[in-house]
Amino acid sequence: MFCKVFSFLKRPRIEESAGEKTETETDFKYLPKSKKSKKLKEIFSAIPKFETERLVLRRIEDKDCADMFEYSADSDVTKYLLWQPHATLDETKKHIAELQKRYDSGRFYDWGMEYKKDGSFVGTCGFTSVDIGKNECEVGYVLSKRYWGMGLMHEALERIMDFAFGYLGFEKVEARFLDGNARSKKVMEKAGMIHEKTENKGIYAKDGYKTVYTYSITKEAFEKRRV
Repeated sequence: MFCKVFSFLKRPRIEESAGEKTETETDFKYLPKSKKSKKLKEIFSAIPKFETERLVLRRIEDKDCADMFEYSADSDVTKYLLWQPHATLDETKKHIAELQKRYDSGRFYDWGMEYKKDGSFVGTCGFTSVDIGKNECEVGYVLSKRYWGMGLMHEALERIMDFAFGYLGFEKVEARFLDGNARSKKVMEKAGMIHEKTENKGIYAKDGYKTVYTYSITKEAFEKRRV
């Protein structure tokens, strides 16, 4: 991807261990649409923490600034993203400060990726948009160049899609990438996504119009991969 939820009496519990979850009340997916938008904000204002084999997926915090700046200032990392590389550490600090406001309002759906082995903040993965009406979402991600080729993004994406389909009950997850971004395409295909459409000159990014590729996977296809 280029770059880049109900409580009547109590909040749902989503356990962190090994990426498994246990809800103490009715799942989000069974709520009527009229209640889902409000519940989505509640869930992401206290974004759940997950663990995979090698990663902790959690809220992005001030302490992540130096690590985030390292990859956000890297032209190789940002080449196919819509935003320009960060020019200064202060720019990254301001960005993270703004993210805290968006988290608190329940309108930001990105998880920070912490690599367990060395404790480094290595990237982000999450939802760039959520469509309650269509019951689907779009995912996006970015990873530090030092951790490319290790399968970490696939590991994170699988956990986020599991949350999207399993707890949130979405019927489809989409992702997009700009022409030339072979690494992102590989991540999507490894996750079971298939090509849905191509938009020639679909978006203006940095120095001109770019072709955009959309890939997607349905809940049914995702669950079949788990059997």
